[in-house]
Amino acid sequence: MTSTRLRSLAGLAVVAAVALSGCDSVPALNGGVAARVDGDTITMDDVASKAASYCAAVETQLTGGQSAPNSVVSSEVAGALALRSAADQFAADEGVTPDASFKQEQDALEANLGKLTASQKETVREVVLAPAYVSAVELAVGKRLVSSSDAEAAKSAGQDAFAKWIDDHDVVIDPRFNITIDGGVRGRANTDVSFPVSKTAKTAASGEQDQTYAAGLPSSQRCGG
Repeated sequence: MTSTRLRSLAGLAVVAAVALSGCDSVPALNGGVAARVDGDTITMDDVASKAASYCAAVETQLTGGQSAPNSVVSSEVAGALALRSAADQFAADEGVTPDASFKQEQDALEANLGKLTASQKETVREVVLAPAYVSAVELAVGKRLVSSSDAEAAKSAGQDAFAKWIDDHDVVIDPRFNITIDGGVRGRANTDVSFPVSKTAKTAASGEQDQTYAAGLPSSQRCGG
């Protein structure tokens, strides 16, 4: 079985645990499909339109010539959409709603959206909040599975349950997005082209090694800069 982690982008950072895994032997994607999560299909058009909206939103906060390759932005968007779809289906199967802690993440993000358009705000919510949504669903499931009030035990149980759910379902992302898949380890993803929310996020590493590459791309192939 596999685990998918999004590579870090250059610029702003949101630190959040993200993992997406699926069975090794699943049917290939049809043309125009960016990702498939069981019965849910995410199209290339979905990713392209949301990546453009996300880039436009991010550019309002980039400074000093910061930029990131469009391909990396698209990868983050594709991964976030697939992750949210998996979490939605997992929650439905388990009969839970996200833990109340998710509301705090939503409120923190809203305070950073500023004067973005309605479309940009919705896209930023989808991408940035995907990891927090997963964590809240996992916690809700874990609290149901663990009889004690130990939050860490509940969190661990929920993570294990989500990992098993993904292992048992058809989850695949088009390889063109370069979302790394390696064996069975749930990891941390740094979504660096995102709106900083917590103090940790605001002081996270800037990824300068990616800036050199991004700055050398034609303007049509990068976000910002």
